Parts: sequence; structure tokens; C-alpha cells
Amino acid sequence: AATTDTSCESVVTSGQQQALAAPRPQRDANNPAGLLAIGEETLTAFLSKATGTAVEWVQMMGMKPGPDSIGIIAVSHNCIGVAARACGLVSLEPTKVAEILKDRPSWYRDCRCVDILHVFPTGNGGTIELIYMQTYAPTTLAAPRDFWTLRYTCGLDDGSLVICERSLTQSTGGPSGPNTPGFIRAEVLPSGYLIRPCEGGGSMIHIVDHVDLDAWSVPEVLRPLYESPKIVAQKMTIAALRHIRQIAHESSGEIPYGAGRQPAVLRTFSQRLSRSVTLEWPCGFQAIICICLQCL
Repeated sequence: AATTDTSCESVVTSGQQQALAAPRPQRDANNPAGLLAIGEETLTAFLSKATGTAVEWVQMMGMKPGPDSIGIIAVSHNCIGVAARACGLVSLEPTKVAEILKDRPSWYRDCRCVDILHVFPTGNGGTIELIYMQTYAPTTLAAPRDFWTLRYTCGLDDGSLVICERSLTQSTGGPSGPNTPGFIRAEVLPSGYLIRPCEGGGSMIHIVDHVDLDAWSVPEVLRPLYESPKIVAQKMTIAALRHIRQIAHESSGEIPYGAGRQPAVLRTFSQRLSRSVTLEWPCGFQAIICICLQCL
């Protein structure tokens, strides 16, 4: 009987080979074809990180595989910016997984707002989106960050779905994004999600989050908050995977709820409480409250 190799390495390697084989259109970042060229470059860079060839990855301590593990988690070592990646299985179809991951405010507690300012369909059936995002600062002693990014969604020949993203800068080209007083522009280096359907249902998800938060702009005592890949892993990579698994468990009926308790309502309450904590509470209390929110 035919079998499908759903290992993290094989999934990403096959996708990278397809991306490398794709032809490159002439680059003009001020029109849809030029934006697609940036998207294709982002796809290739994201997949190369996901295979482990472009970033040196170190598995996070305490995140060993097991029956209760959410997946395999690793963080970057000696690279520009800070990065984390995860690989895990969930019992949701790829399109549903993609929908959840694109709804960043639903799982990323530091997300203040996300505005999709432009959407362009691509000739290969994908989409290019230009996105402006603001995030909260971990402390009132530093300015919050904002991001101006291009997000490229497309399918691969093997049926996988890819969502990849990077910042638009002077070096990448592309239109300029909004400038908001009081925010410092941070950078998303090629990052994304590779979602592959599994035989019998469900999906394998491979996540890479890679950011440069401009740590040199904050006081030295605060720089560890901006230079730690483990913090990126906890706040973004693991949070996304945990949120997807939570919804998958709810959908399958694996999590019992008492009469009148609706999972979606509880999640919304948790998100709102977390944002009020982020805005108004000191850092130490924020950490305590966020731990308590994991129990909801």
C-alpha cells in the first residue's frame, strides 16, 4: 500500500524544491507582478529556514515530544534578529488552519491591531496582502512596535498550503506603509506557515517566526525582552500552535464544558482580559495573569 511521508523535514523539503523551481518574473515592486516576485522570494526564504539550512536551530528545553506535547519547538542561535519554529499535527483541515492563523489577534496577545490595506489576486491562484500591524510593548519604558509587511498565500503542487510573510523595506522594494507617531518600525524577516493535509484527515503545520525588534532602541536593561528567541517562541509560535490545537479539541468534543459555557465566548473573554492587562498592569502582574489565562 502506498504511504505518505508526513515528517516535518520531508514536508518542507518537497515544498522548497517546488519553490526553487518556480520562474521569477521581472521585478518591479510597484505593481502586482513585482509584489508577486517579492512573495516568491519570501516563500523560498521561508522554506529554507523551515528545513533548517538557513538558520541554526536549537530545540527548546522542556518541549520534548510526547503524548501531551503540542509539537516540536526550536529557537534560533546566532542569527540576525530572533526566530522560533514549530512542527505539529492537528485534527483540522488546511483551509481551517489557514483561517485561524491569519486571524492573528485571536491568538497573539501582544497584537494591538491588524489592517489589511491591499489585496491582490495572483495568477497562480494565490493572494498578496499588504498588512499594517501594531503590537503592544512589554513595558511602558519602551515604545511599541509596528510592522509593514507583505503576506503571500499560495498552494504547492503536493496539496500543501503556504502562508509566508516579510516586511517591505527599502532593500525589498514595494510601496511604503503607514507611519504612526509613537511607534518604532520593527521587521518581519521571511516567516510563515506550511500546512499539509494528512491522510485520513487533519494537517501537519510547520511554523517559522523570525523578527528583528530593533533591540538597540531600548534601554540596555530591557534588551533581553527583545533579543530572546524563547520569548518569540512563547508569545507567537507556541501560542499559535496551542490556539489551533485548542480549537481542534473543541471541534472534536474532546474538551467537556459545563452547561451554558461556550468555548468561543471563553476565548473572547480571555483575549479581552489579556489586552486590558497588557495596557494597564505592570509587567510582573502581566506574567501572573497570563499564566492564569492559560487555565481558561
